[in-house]
Amino acid sequence: MEPIHQMVLIESSPTRTRIVRNRDMKRFVKKQKGLAAVEFIITVPLLLVLLGGIIEFGNAFVRYNTLSKLVQNGCRFAVTDIYGTASSDSIAEVADIKNMVVYGNKAGTGTALLTTLTTANVTVTHADKYVVVSASYTYVPLVNILPASLMNNIVLSASAVMRTTL
Repeated sequence: MEPIHQMVLIESSPTRTRIVRNRDMKRFVKKQKGLAAVEFIITVPLLLVLLGGIIEFGNAFVRYNTLSKLVQNGCRFAVTDIYGTASSDSIAEVADIKNMVVYGNKAGTGTALLTTLTTANVTVTHADKYVVVSASYTYVPLVNILPASLMNNIVLSASAVMRTTL
């Protein structure tokens, strides 16, 4: 029998304990060489696709949040920029509201706050003492790691409603 220090405990469970000698352990380790590299090569593409999906979802969420805030600001502008009007149930000029949503100013100068958002994508409805501002935005993927069929034609929509009078 070999001394205890030359034996290695490799497996232990409540029902069975297996003790292996050093030379058997060395043979076992030699058979396992390179296995970690193969497992790494198999899992890296899957992890990259998962990471790309997380990045795209986060980017889409940020774009939706931006669109929602732009529409809210446009709706607020519609009901507050009515100075000098005779009626309390009036709203700002529709073109100015659309410019406020797309560019962040009523003059329509500068670049669009969302890349593919235009004034044609914004609708303004005024009826029954309420104003509704809606916008649709076609999402453009940040990176093309995911298949194009998953990321094409994703339309983000947002709308806001405000009362024009008390």
